[in-house]
Amino acid sequence: MDHNSIIDKNTYEVTLHAEDNPNVFICDKMIATSIALLNKKGYKTYASCSGHYKLEFYEWFDEDISKLEEYQNDDRIIIKKIKENSFDYWSEVDSTLIYVLFARKYHFNNIPEGFYEDSLDDRTCINHKIYYYDKENNKKSREVVENEINNYCKKLEEWVKKLPEYERND
Repeated sequence: MDHNSIIDKNTYEVTLHAEDNPNVFICDKMIATSIALLNKKGYKTYASCSGHYKLEFYEWFDEDISKLEEYQNDDRIIIKKIKENSFDYWSEVDSTLIYVLFARKYHFNNIPEGFYEDSLDDRTCINHKIYYYDKENNKKSREVVENEINNYCKKLEEWVKKLPEYERND
């Protein structure tokens, strides 16, 4: 399944094929309409992600040996190698992130429900984290997680539609 869309850098129209066109950028399909509309309205974006359900592990190195017992009792951690003063391990990824990182700092009067606003290197970022486990530490089904992703991508799009055109005052 194709998970990306292509957005023209000049018109911000969502297109179907890049064909090595230097005036386009790749965007996750679920938020391509939102990203295109943000840019059309003058809110220039830098990076974005619609969130993805992926079962994967991050690899970590040289964790202090004092934490070994704690990590050995965690079902989401696999100990890879124990050394004299440290150990290496893999930890299960337990969440995904829907985000829009803007090309500069913007000041929004509101943001989509359930999202948070952060600053990153003088850029505004709005994001929503979706966990793969519920509050009782039970793993959510893929369908449940994908429905959450879809619902929050829709909330993002509805918010973008209501945003006014951006007028620079600086």
